[in-house]
Amino acid sequence: MKDELVLHIREDKTILVEIREKGVVRTKLIDIDALLDCLTDSMGGIQIQTGILPSNIISLTIRDDSRYAVVEFPDEYADITYMSTTYEHFPLPRLLFGFRLESSGRISAVNLGVPALGKLTEKTPMCTGANSLPRIPVLQSLQNLPGFIVSLPDNDDYFHEQYNRLGLGHRDLLEHLRDKDRTYYYDHVLVPMPGVTLKNFISEV
Repeated sequence: MKDELVLHIREDKTILVEIREKGVVRTKLIDIDALLDCLTDSMGGIQIQTGILPSNIISLTIRDDSRYAVVEFPDEYADITYMSTTYEHFPLPRLLFGFRLESSGRISAVNLGVPALGKLTEKTPMCTGANSLPRIPVLQSLQNLPGFIVSLPDNDDYFHEQYNRLGLGHRDLLEHLRDKDRTYYYDHVLVPMPGVTLKNFISEV
């Protein structure tokens, strides 16, 4: 007789727990509430991932007190602002945003990833300056958040010349890219991150 635990759910909704251990069988009756409490307690710290998500949300990791959602910005072009200059219809690489959501709906961290062929060419925490991000009561509210962030004025807080293969300063890089297309980033601009994959970004909690 192998060691095992068997649950027998009876018509009166009581549950007979049958415990077989080292050839000895023990049984006890519990109610459904006790079973649910046991299952809930046993899941503490377990991470749950699901792929059934609203549009543009490509990954969701659920923990006890927070969620980490990865959302794609779907557009290849957007109007962006650097300091006081607006670049209309500016080309962009594929952008992924990672949002850590507290149980209250507050966004406690934002990461930016630029994937290329399953690998990441850039991964960095984002600074939104004095701009406050909205609370997220439901996952559907995340769909438009990348567009909101892209529209915020940009500055030099997290810019470093070594993050582009051309070695250009921020404004010079924007001027250089304004008439290019998405593929130009992958061929000439983005710096690969050895050993860092899209899976790493999705699991960044």
